[in-house]
Amino acid sequence: MPIGEVVLSAFMQALFEKVLAATIGELKFPRDVTEELQSLSSILSIIQSHVEDAEERQLKDKVARSWLAKLKGVADEMDDLLDEYAAETLRSKLEGPSNHDHLKKVRSCFCCFWLNNCLFNHKIVQQIRKIEGKLDRLIKERQIIGPNMNSGTDRQEIKERPKTSSLIDDSSVFGREEDKETIMKILLAPNNSGYANLSIIPIVGMGGLGKTTLTQLIYNDERVKEHFQLRVWLCVSEIFDEMKLTKETIESVASGFSSATTNMNLLQEDLSRKLQGKRFLLVLDDVWNEDPEKWDRYRCALVSGGKGSKIIITTRNKNVGILMGGMTPYHLKQLSNNDCWQLFKKHAFVDGDSSSHPELEIIGKDIVKKLKGLPLAAKAVGSLLCTRDAEEDWKNILKSEIWELPSDNILPALRLSYSHLPATLKRCFAFCSVFPKDYVFEKRRLVQIWMALGFIQPQGRGKMEETGSGYFDELQSRSFFQYHKSGYVMHDAMHDLAQSVSIDEFQRLDDPPHSSSLERSARHLSFSCDNRSSTQFEAFLGFKRARTLLLLNGYKSITSSIPGDLFLKLKYLHVLDLNRRDITELPDSIGNLKLLRYLNLSGTGIAMLPSSIGKLFSLQTLKLQNCHALDYLPKTITNLVNLRWLEARMELITGIAGIGNLTCLQQLEEFVVRKDKGYKINELKAMKGITGHICIKNLESVASVEEANEALLMNKTNINNLHLIWSEKRHLTSETVDKDIKILEHLQPHHELSELTVKAFAGSYFPNWLSNLTQLQTIHLSDCTNCSVLPVLGVLPLLTFLDIGGLHAIVHINQEFSGTSEVKGFPSLKELIFEDMSNLKGWASVQDGQLLPLLTELAVIDCPLLEEFPSFPSSVVKLKISETGFAILPEIHTPSSQVSSSLVCLQIQQCPNLTSLEQGLFCQKLSTLQQLTITGCPELTHLPVEGFSALTALKSIHIHDCPKLEPSQEHSLLPSMLEDLRISSCSNLINPLLREIDEISSMINLAITDCAGLHYFPVKLPATLKKLEIFHCSNLRCLPPGIEAASCLAAMTILNCPLIPRLPEQGLPQSLKELYIKECPLLTKRCKENDGEDWPKIAHVPTIEIEDC
Repeated sequence: MPIGEVVLSAFMQALFEKVLAATIGELKFPRDVTEELQSLSSILSIIQSHVEDAEERQLKDKVARSWLAKLKGVADEMDDLLDEYAAETLRSKLEGPSNHDHLKKVRSCFCCFWLNNCLFNHKIVQQIRKIEGKLDRLIKERQIIGPNMNSGTDRQEIKERPKTSSLIDDSSVFGREEDKETIMKILLAPNNSGYANLSIIPIVGMGGLGKTTLTQLIYNDERVKEHFQLRVWLCVSEIFDEMKLTKETIESVASGFSSATTNMNLLQEDLSRKLQGKRFLLVLDDVWNEDPEKWDRYRCALVSGGKGSKIIITTRNKNVGILMGGMTPYHLKQLSNNDCWQLFKKHAFVDGDSSSHPELEIIGKDIVKKLKGLPLAAKAVGSLLCTRDAEEDWKNILKSEIWELPSDNILPALRLSYSHLPATLKRCFAFCSVFPKDYVFEKRRLVQIWMALGFIQPQGRGKMEETGSGYFDELQSRSFFQYHKSGYVMHDAMHDLAQSVSIDEFQRLDDPPHSSSLERSARHLSFSCDNRSSTQFEAFLGFKRARTLLLLNGYKSITSSIPGDLFLKLKYLHVLDLNRRDITELPDSIGNLKLLRYLNLSGTGIAMLPSSIGKLFSLQTLKLQNCHALDYLPKTITNLVNLRWLEARMELITGIAGIGNLTCLQQLEEFVVRKDKGYKINELKAMKGITGHICIKNLESVASVEEANEALLMNKTNINNLHLIWSEKRHLTSETVDKDIKILEHLQPHHELSELTVKAFAGSYFPNWLSNLTQLQTIHLSDCTNCSVLPVLGVLPLLTFLDIGGLHAIVHINQEFSGTSEVKGFPSLKELIFEDMSNLKGWASVQDGQLLPLLTELAVIDCPLLEEFPSFPSSVVKLKISETGFAILPEIHTPSSQVSSSLVCLQIQQCPNLTSLEQGLFCQKLSTLQQLTITGCPELTHLPVEGFSALTALKSIHIHDCPKLEPSQEHSLLPSMLEDLRISSCSNLINPLLREIDEISSMINLAITDCAGLHYFPVKLPATLKKLEIFHCSNLRCLPPGIEAASCLAAMTILNCPLIPRLPEQGLPQSLKELYIKECPLLTKRCKENDGEDWPKIAHVPTIEIEDC
């Protein structure tokens, strides 16, 4: 595929549709303009038939490519003209003379208005005729292309991929185990480098070979994690910025702490201190630097690390490793055909299984031979074929002429994947060449930019955002994009491909542009700068037809003021991204950018937007996040009738009067109702596009039922999460109660709502529509303090989460809550929470197996009068009972077909009436219970009849503040599988429990707190114990006997045990790694470093902290 492929088919189709829309009156052009557009559409229909064939032939035909390039220039002119006219038409509509002006003024304004429009229309007609002439000449040149030879080449439209394999599993690696183990041996071996404490291991190989993947396998190996005290991963890429790398290393070592200084000496000293004596592994991924001075400046701080520290670098250039003083480079080889086939097969077949397609398997293995063992190529071509199961498609790929084209350093397999993209996706992918290598981009931001540039054509009634998201997902699934922890990136080889196909239309500037060195015809520009470079906007003035200007990288980098004529000259800009530039104001001329659709000012120091921003009638996206100096938005913001995304602080958005004029807005997370004009709830009336979540606050300010009706919530079908919030702590009267009931009745949302929150509603009951929202999955009913009856929610078939709290008027939950005679029992509910129900006494419902059949989590919290409750369903896995009035814990309903419950985690907290565990819940076979917590039950006296020994799966027991709790019978108390035991303020229980610990062969953690009844340990510690904590045991007089033999003990803490006089004669175990002694005056004195009598017994412990009282 030649460098600079021209992709026009999708663009021309979009243009044709735009012209067609004008001819049928969608844009309401005047008659003379419409007639010319009709003529233009006829010409376009003729020329369109030749475009796809020319695109195919340009692979080897320079003449075809030249013809397409000429057509591209004319198409750009046409697109600019149509956009300009549409913007002018909209401006005229919005700024035309008002019907409310005085008659004389109206006549005067109308005359000027009419004259201006006539002149503009005449200009448009002349420009259309000029374009028609150019297209006529191109049609006459068609004989250069020859007859239409398009033989029906398969240009697949985007279609849904199999759900079982639509996501790429990047963790699956084939054929690299030997490479990994070879490098692991080097990595874990002593240093053999020229630097005292530092070895450098270069991994060398071409792009797409899997250097990064191999290094990730090594970096995350458990042996590496254990061997190195610190691990740091940095992506370096083409620009080796030693200051940036030093900062990033500090951030990694300091767990995200970032230094603001730009003083290299201070940064180096800081890094040196943080690495001092610590064995670290540093990965420098994708290094290109061949400047030894830069490497030496960065390396200076690294040599302070501990002995055995290592650096792995991945690079395409073996000289880079030699320059950095590394050992002999490890040259990564291509995968074997068999390993490459395994990787290819994983991506080309559903579940990686080719057995049901033996004919494709034969062809696939021949394709793999052409991939030359490159993992990235195997993933890309495999993903390409994943949706194609026709043998002919696979043969076409195998026989493609692209394999024979000159490589130009671009992998033929990647060219092939690109050539089979739908034309719409080719434009989107080529645009990404404006990003520098390793640039992390966000999905939503990129889709918004594609929208602004007209790359996305809506499909049916679907939104542009949904279509764009589908485009992005398709590129990602075909391996053009890769996941990154902060977003997405392009692999270097894919970036090279994007540059090769982006021609002169897309240009990435790494330095401020100079007129003598750059092609001024570029339409999409990005400028990468670091924190120290200055952005001189004057340098961009020459790019008069630019549609995109992105300023990338560098936080708050030095930026010159924006010249007023910048926006007068760059009048075709569709995308302007000034994110994180150090600018404080925009010139008024910003209003001249009538084609602008995307404006990003996030992170700037702008304190005020000019009112002229209201003239950006085409604007779709306005980003103002982290603009901390910006206190308000201008009133003219409501003129932006095409605005779809306004991303700013919530108080800026809620402060907009008349926000209802922004009828295209897709996101409005919060709307605060006021009684003032422009803030009433009827502002929502025409905002049909709102998608996702919206929280409507201060609903007490809704004046009437009519006003509530005008919000038209029922028509907003894209809202899936609705919060209806009244203000708390209102003075409630009978009028208030009646009004709230009526208002909520008329705020009924559409029937497909999936999540609903109602907070501080003052009505005594909920409207019936709540029981009819059959798509609801989540409900929060909160602080509706006057409500005495719960709505019928058990009938909702999809409800999975229900949270009811702060409904203090509820005394009894009746049977109707659970359902009707037809549908009942919360058939899908998985999580149920009752909280802060101060007067709730009972739930009158019989557990017959139909109630809550799928419930897995149940929490009953702060219901102090609650005594009656249905049996817990057997499906419950996690159960929390806190601050209730239960004297006996309810049982679990276990149907005859089930032997035991599913309960895994049980928490019992602050239940003052609970006296015994011998009845109710613990009488049943809880064979799956693993975690048990009992806290703050002052009257609890009796353990379960058989102690905890019958709980055979129990691994963790936490019992706190149960002073009366003690064993009632001579049964074993502890289960045999126990790993974690924590006892606090249970003086009657501690000694019986400790008598059994030496019999527990699985115990890992033991913590004892505030047990005055403990004087000594009755038995030895279990041999498996790893962590021992003893806090506030005022009468404990010695440490456990035989503690020196606890060969697994790694950490021990002793706090406020003043009567322990000394350490055992035999000392502490050699396995101990951490020892903390605090507020133990006798021990502290004897364990004083170097001169304490017991210091020799602990000198071997790596980490020791001893503090006086």
